[in-house]
Amino acid sequence: MIIDSNTEMLLFRYNNYKKHLFIDEHRSVLQREGHVWMLKLGRKTNNERIRAISEGGGWMILRAPKSEGGTSFLAKFTEMQEETPTEHCYPEYYKEIFQDSNDNFFYYEDSPQQWFNIVLLFPLNSDVASSLVISKNKKKVDDVIPTTRTAVMFVQNDSPIEVSGVV
Repeated sequence: MIIDSNTEMLLFRYNNYKKHLFIDEHRSVLQREGHVWMLKLGRKTNNERIRAISEGGGWMILRAPKSEGGTSFLAKFTEMQEETPTEHCYPEYYKEIFQDSNDNFFYYEDSPQQWFNIVLLFPLNSDVASSLVISKNKKKVDDVIPTTRTAVMFVQNDSPIEVSGVV
């Protein structure tokens, strides 16, 4: 499968939670269940843009913190919803986040939620990751990330991406 050049994608900068490794926890559920729900907390990302990205293939980039290597992963989502999935097909540590009222950095009760149903997740080649650009101004993502705390960005690939990996 090939992702065409200039395909708009979501880029999420994620954080691990306590001793739980975000990517490992999500991959474990994905391998076991065939899909996994990923939670994005906080300020809502524009639903119309998410819908357009979904219609364009549903691609997202998950970027590790720089302190953990800044590695990027490519994921494919098939739907987004704003209510907690009833099937509970998400990492167990999410329940810990919801119950940890002392950790307002990650969660507070009225925090907006957006859940993404991920069906593919694998490491993104570092050359491909370094070629991503911000959709709006075409600046390199790697140049912009150190200058902002923004957790979600709309990005594009400047060349086709071959998708040949598995979970």
